[in-house]
Amino acid sequence: MIRAGLISFSSCAGCFVEFLNMEEDLLDLVKIVDVRAFPIALEENDFENLDVLFVEGCPTTPYQLEELLHLREKARYLVALGTCACYGGVFTLIKNHTFKDAVDMQYGGTPPVVSIPPQGLSYYVKVDYHLYGCPFELSELRALVTALAMGKPYRQPEYDVCAECVLRDNDCLLNKGVPCMGPVIRGGCRARCPSSGQACTGCRGTYSDANIDSHRAILLEWGLTPEEIDELYAKYGGVER
Repeated sequence: MIRAGLISFSSCAGCFVEFLNMEEDLLDLVKIVDVRAFPIALEENDFENLDVLFVEGCPTTPYQLEELLHLREKARYLVALGTCACYGGVFTLIKNHTFKDAVDMQYGGTPPVVSIPPQGLSYYVKVDYHLYGCPFELSELRALVTALAMGKPYRQPEYDVCAECVLRDNDCLLNKGVPCMGPVIRGGCRARCPSSGQACTGCRGTYSDANIDSHRAILLEWGLTPEEIDELYAKYGGVER
């Protein structure tokens, strides 16, 4: 059995909700995972001697950072769960805009409690695995847990969202003048947004071979200003510019 714990820092808690949304699959998961700590679901939590710690969100206060550093010592593996844990997520807007503008854009005018610059977890501690996305993909969680249970390495996909659009015979939104981030964003989400007619907004971050210059040039051809392109690239904190 894998001894696991889950903890949440600054976030919308959407990744934890997604974790609980596994429903029937959750019953299969508990056959190989002993969840020792999950504060939003368990009354008693034990973070000692964990095989794997799943962390949602990013630390934005000194107390959260201290807790992250402490819990990192308790687990053999640490998994960044979702975009905020991987990159800082929408909280990074505060680094790229004035505080008021960021709050108005992403939080509807209600300020989050932020006293240290938002960063992905790997800025502070060793992260062994990343589950990208806003929220992460349940299929990737299952694959990761299975790999850990079998003592095998887990590897994230290194291809773009466009490759998955091609597999699904989707019409290219970028060719229609829609500012889609698909050409530079890591696949693995089965092109969820483009398949429903919505542009990819980049929540999974760039993949290793992303051609940033070419993508930006295309967006310029479609009439976007450099400032508008920067806004697209800055949304989640995980897209190189």
